[in-house]
Amino acid sequence: MSRITKGTSSNKITTTSSSPITNKRSQSSSSLISLMRLKNHNRHSNVSLIDKNTSLLSQRINTSKYLAEQRAKARDIVLGLQRKNIKLIAIDFDNTFLSIHTNGYYQGTVDSLLGYIRSTFHYFIHEILDSSAFNQTLHVCIVSFSSQEQLIRKLLQLAFKTSKTDRIIIRCNTPEFVAHMDEDFLGKEYHLSSVVTELATRRNKTIKPNEILLLDDDVQNILIAEEFGHKVLEIRDEINLDILKDFVYNNLPDS
Repeated sequence: MSRITKGTSSNKITTTSSSPITNKRSQSSSSLISLMRLKNHNRHSNVSLIDKNTSLLSQRINTSKYLAEQRAKARDIVLGLQRKNIKLIAIDFDNTFLSIHTNGYYQGTVDSLLGYIRSTFHYFIHEILDSSAFNQTLHVCIVSFSSQEQLIRKLLQLAFKTSKTDRIIIRCNTPEFVAHMDEDFLGKEYHLSSVVTELATRRNKTIKPNEILLLDDDVQNILIAEEFGHKVLEIRDEINLDILKDFVYNNLPDS
């Protein structure tokens, strides 16, 4: 339908169109534009999703690569200790296995301590437990002045999720242990003597003083251990697997 009107100051005739056909074309064009915009939006959304998935995959690959590298370093450390004829690895708990000091009376939950386990010792102990030498020619113990033996045991079980942690000997200053402590033993020596005795009587394993490696943050404990003929490494906050590996291969003397 068209409407014809005359201009007031001109003989020109103007036509105002309200044709349904024209309206349909206009609607079709609008719909096409909307469709194109939707396709472009979907295309951008798909690209963003692909980028996100690629980024996540890259992170997983990088994380897997990092974990593999750390475990390889820890494995080399374990092999190096075996070559140096170390048979007992004694690890202090506070400020050594953990990056904090519990003062022997930790009141929090066991799982709240998981984040304080030094990654160096997490990888290191994990590889020891996986080693065929573990509990045969290579043994591990935790020696601590803390009285919370059960806390330490539960933390080991939670951290490594294997029954093999039951074979890690723990010597703490529990009331029963302190009651029999010989005053002639200084530092961690009574703890170590007790561990060596247990290995001899219960597992038929003989450990010599120079076949023991003590890892401890306390300088006094380190000096006393050296006097008793043990191998030692003072643990500081900057400890990592590279430092530990360098110590084992370049500074640890043969037993």
